Amino acid sequence: MTHEEHHAAKTLGIGKAIAVLTSGGDAQGMNAAVRAVVRVGIFTGARVFFVHEGYQGLVDGGDHIKEATWESVSMMLQLLSSLKIHGQKFNMQCLVKALPRC
Repeated sequence: MTHEEHHAAKTLGIGKAIAVLTSGGDAQGMNAAVRAVVRVGIFTGARVFFVHEGYQGLVDGGDHIKEATWESVSMMLQLLSSLKIHGQKFNMQCLVKALPRC
């Protein structure tokens, strides 16, 4: 990737917003996908938001919608790996509830 292409990629999302929500339940790879969406969105200049409580949180708005940060997903996979090692079942809906409410 050239310097110009890199700079262009970093400005693709300026003025745009992405809402991240899941409908709950276990789904392999969902945690990595959510982390990737957040990080690529932030990298490209978009504002990224977590929607807590799934579709109902999207409808209700208010405190159910919080802006995501790079740090809010930085330990996502490590946290889940640690929980799986200890035999705890953990799904994306629970993870979104556990993420810091900015």
